[in-house]
Amino acid sequence: MIARFIRDTSGAAAPLMASGIAAGALLLVLTLTQILDHLHKRELQATADLIALIAVRDQDYSLTRARAVLSDQGFDPDRFDIVVEPGLYQPAPEREPHERFRPRIEPYNAAHVELRSVNTSRIRAGDRQWRARAEATAARQDMVSFAIASRLVRLEGGYSGAVLAALTGYSGQITVMDYRALADARISVPGFLDALALEAGLTAASYDTLLDSRVRLGEALSAAVTAMGSDAPAILDVLSRHSSHAGRQVRIGDILSLDPAMTLASLASGADIGLADLVMASALAAQGGRQVSLAVNAPLASIDLGVGQPPQSASVYGAGLEGAVAHTRQLGLDVSVGAGLGRLSVQIENATASARLVSLTCHPDGRAEARFAVQTSPAKARITGALGLLGSLLRVDLSSGREVEAVLTHEHVESGRPEVIRSGLGAQINLLGLGLPLSGALNSSLGVVDTLLTDLGLTIAESELYLRDVRCGRPFLVG
Repeated sequence: MIARFIRDTSGAAAPLMASGIAAGALLLVLTLTQILDHLHKRELQATADLIALIAVRDQDYSLTRARAVLSDQGFDPDRFDIVVEPGLYQPAPEREPHERFRPRIEPYNAAHVELRSVNTSRIRAGDRQWRARAEATAARQDMVSFAIASRLVRLEGGYSGAVLAALTGYSGQITVMDYRALADARISVPGFLDALALEAGLTAASYDTLLDSRVRLGEALSAAVTAMGSDAPAILDVLSRHSSHAGRQVRIGDILSLDPAMTLASLASGADIGLADLVMASALAAQGGRQVSLAVNAPLASIDLGVGQPPQSASVYGAGLEGAVAHTRQLGLDVSVGAGLGRLSVQIENATASARLVSLTCHPDGRAEARFAVQTSPAKARITGALGLLGSLLRVDLSSGREVEAVLTHEHVESGRPEVIRSGLGAQINLLGLGLPLSGALNSSLGVVDTLLTDLGLTIAESELYLRDVRCGRPFLVG
């Protein structure tokens, strides 16, 4: 009986099967744990990305806001360790990607988020405190479009109208009211382009082709009348019909100074510009960008005279980042006399102005402030000797040398009105690279003259700073 029992092997596979089932179950549990951990890590990374994006969008880098985002996503914030660090992100190609975000450096335009979840697994409870960890960095890029124009002297009269009449070749009189009507009006860029295409019979196949097309000045002015309809100032229609320069060719891209990266789709959002800017830019484009040009060449002397520039960086959506500079002048005169080592060059600039974008602050409520440093000068002169080999011999700048701070907001964009700025008179004299002591005395005397002229209603060397557009960028992930 016992021998029979020993020889019976009918149930020998049962223990092996039980062991296999147990091992398979353990493997399944471990596999499911790995899958769940992987899914959890992906979910945790997506949540960290979301916290970083919202922190940058709202410019709220507090833990309270981060915990609120976790709650909105259905998580218990107490089960997470959260670190939110604001900083400055600069997409500089010369820097390594990990060096482009600098924590705690103002102005803040980025945020780095570290998110760790508590380990609640019973299988590996003692393995580690945190189940998973995720990091995310988000940034935003706020941009503005701005322009600056300058004038040597502002008189409350028809001077600006006379300049416009000369530019367009109009022999009649443009009154102060006519000019103000142009300056106060704004025109839709998409509407103007549509009207211009019909007026000139353009069938451009692409946006680049349209910008590169040439039309007559008269067609551009007529298209502006059509685009504005009943809102068009009467003087605009007069200029379109009675301009003696109506037949001169202008390039459409030169009229609008549009950003080459811009598309027709982005224009459909309703971009608009000042009508006076459009008319002046069209007239200047018809004359090669100068109000007056003169070139004289002789064996020992050459003269190149340019009077007038349109407002610089005056694109509809031309983006300017912090540090961007716009510069303009109303007259440039270059004279060269002599030959060889005895040759002298004289460069004179009249009514110069420059504006530098110092900072752009976009508030969560949609308000934005663009802070500029502006400097104006009635005249600058430089004498260079020996074909430039000796460097600059003499520099004279009749400005005070100080920068004036200007803050422009969305109100300037909506109204189209510029901020009028001036630095005041002064003297900056430099001989052979050295400042002269008499600069200080002249500065003091010219400051008294400047105050007297202002009291008399005569303003010297003003600039007009225009804020065309403000784009508070959408946040994007950078790491």
